[in-house]
Amino acid sequence: MQRVLVWVMLLLTTACARPRPPQPAEVSGFLDDYTLLREGGPNEVAFVYRNPDARWTSYDRVLLEPLTLWRSGRKSLDAVPESDLLRLISDLEDAVRRHLGAGYALVDAAEAGVMRIRLGITEARATDPVLDVMRAHSGGDVTPGDGPLDAETRRFIERAQIEGEIRDARTDQLLAAGVDRRRREGAMPIATWTDVDRLFDFWAARLCARLQARTGGAGPR
Repeated sequence: MQRVLVWVMLLLTTACARPRPPQPAEVSGFLDDYTLLREGGPNEVAFVYRNPDARWTSYDRVLLEPLTLWRSGRKSLDAVPESDLLRLISDLEDAVRRHLGAGYALVDAAEAGVMRIRLGITEARATDPVLDVMRAHSGGDVTPGDGPLDAETRRFIERAQIEGEIRDARTDQLLAAGVDRRRREGAMPIATWTDVDRLFDFWAARLCARLQARTGGAGPR
């Protein structure tokens, strides 16, 4: 009986430690259908969906949409300097664009063989009365230098998510989607803008490496 109780407790502890998929009241609305997501495996984003019918090797070009930040109204992140929010959007898009460009031709036309990629930093709930979307390179001052982060900016980074989807640019077929959260265990320290840029570069490199593995290691065209 004691062994059975220990086994049950271990099962409960493991279950409690597993990350749970985003719940309806928690999602930002960036993705169309969160019910498709499952828990990601090692070296994957936290929650992921891949279309089993996707013909990944037929894609060799990418149409990258401007990266966005989703917040619950313009005043919901008043504590975070707006220039910092703009820099976060800009820096992440630059990192993704740089790594994608090393493996694919970046295009503007929705043609056959093109993947359309949407990415967003989200700190909002679709159930909120007002949602505000901030776009990368949308104007405004960008925080210069590589000094320490504002305390509120650091707290925002700790709780925000990165959401994304990949579609066939011509047919709009959903190929993959995911939600990623910063993991506490073994996470890189985030105290300066240099740390942020290092984190974004690591995340973008991992994303692009997985994508190239699925498309057969396509190179620049």
